[in-house]
Amino acid sequence: MSQHYYISDKDNEYFQVLSTISHLLEKAKNEGNYAVWGESLEKLKTQLEDNEGQNITPWQYNMIINVLLDFVPEDIKKI
Repeated sequence: MSQHYYISDKDNEYFQVLSTISHLLEKAKNEGNYAVWGESLEKLKTQLEDNEGQNITPWQYNMIINVLLDFVPEDIKKI
Protein backbone atom coordinates (compact mmCIF):
# COMPACT_ATOMS: atom_id res chain seq x y z
CA MET A 1 0.00 0.00 0.00
CA SER A 2 1.58 3.28 -1.06
CA GLN A 3 1.27 6.35 1.07
CA HIS A 4 0.40 9.75 -0.27
CA TYR A 5 1.69 12.83 1.47
CA TYR A 6 0.44 16.35 0.97
CA ILE A 7 0.70 19.80 2.49
CA SER A 8 -2.54 20.83 4.14
CA ASP A 9 -4.25 24.03 3.15
CA LYS A 10 -5.50 24.32 6.72
CA ASP A 11 -4.24 27.59 8.21
CA ASN A 12 -2.53 28.35 4.88
CA GLU A 13 0.21 25.76 5.52
CA TYR A 14 0.78 25.23 1.80
CA PHE A 15 1.29 28.95 1.19
CA GLN A 16 3.43 29.27 4.31
CA VAL A 17 5.78 26.57 3.01
CA LEU A 18 5.95 28.28 -0.40
CA SER A 19 6.61 31.63 1.27
CA THR A 20 9.39 30.13 3.39
CA ILE A 21 11.01 28.55 0.33
CA SER A 22 10.77 31.86 -1.55
CA HIS A 23 12.36 33.67 1.39
CA LEU A 24 15.30 31.27 1.50
CA LEU A 25 15.65 31.46 -2.27
CA GLU A 26 15.98 35.26 -2.08
CA LYS A 27 18.37 34.91 0.84
CA ALA A 28 20.53 32.49 -1.15
CA LYS A 29 20.61 34.89 -4.11
CA ASN A 30 21.47 37.89 -1.92
CA GLU A 31 24.19 36.10 0.04
CA GLY A 32 25.80 34.50 -3.00
CA ASN A 33 24.80 30.97 -1.98
CA TYR A 34 22.63 30.33 -5.00
CA ALA A 35 24.98 27.67 -6.31
CA VAL A 36 24.58 25.73 -3.06
CA TRP A 37 20.84 26.14 -2.36
CA GLY A 38 19.30 27.92 -5.31
CA GLU A 39 18.76 25.19 -7.86
CA SER A 40 17.29 22.80 -5.30
CA LEU A 41 15.02 25.49 -3.87
CA GLU A 42 13.86 26.51 -7.36
CA LYS A 43 13.14 22.88 -8.20
CA LEU A 44 11.25 22.31 -4.94
CA LYS A 45 9.19 25.49 -5.31
CA THR A 46 8.29 24.71 -8.92
CA GLN A 47 7.30 21.13 -8.12
CA LEU A 48 5.15 22.17 -5.16
CA GLU A 49 3.44 24.84 -7.24
CA ASP A 50 2.85 22.36 -10.06
CA ASN A 51 1.32 19.69 -7.83
CA GLU A 52 -0.31 22.18 -5.43
CA GLY A 53 1.25 20.43 -2.44
CA GLN A 54 -0.26 17.05 -3.30
CA ASN A 55 1.58 13.72 -3.65
CA ILE A 56 4.77 14.93 -1.98
CA THR A 57 7.79 12.83 -2.93
CA PRO A 58 10.39 11.71 -0.38
CA TRP A 59 12.89 14.19 -1.89
CA GLN A 60 10.38 17.05 -1.53
CA TYR A 61 9.57 16.01 2.02
CA ASN A 62 13.26 15.95 2.97
CA MET A 63 13.88 19.31 1.30
CA ILE A 64 10.97 20.89 3.19
CA ILE A 65 12.47 19.62 6.45
CA ASN A 66 15.89 21.05 5.46
CA VAL A 67 14.31 24.39 4.61
CA LEU A 68 12.51 24.56 7.94
CA LEU A 69 15.63 23.49 9.83
CA ASP A 70 17.42 26.51 8.40
CA PHE A 71 15.37 28.59 10.86
CA VAL A 72 16.34 26.54 13.91
CA PRO A 73 19.25 28.00 15.92
CA GLU A 74 22.44 25.93 15.76
CA ASP A 75 22.60 25.40 19.54
CA ILE A 76 19.14 23.80 19.43
CA LYS A 77 20.12 21.48 16.56
CA LYS A 78 23.09 20.17 18.57
CA ILE A 79 20.95 18.96 21.47
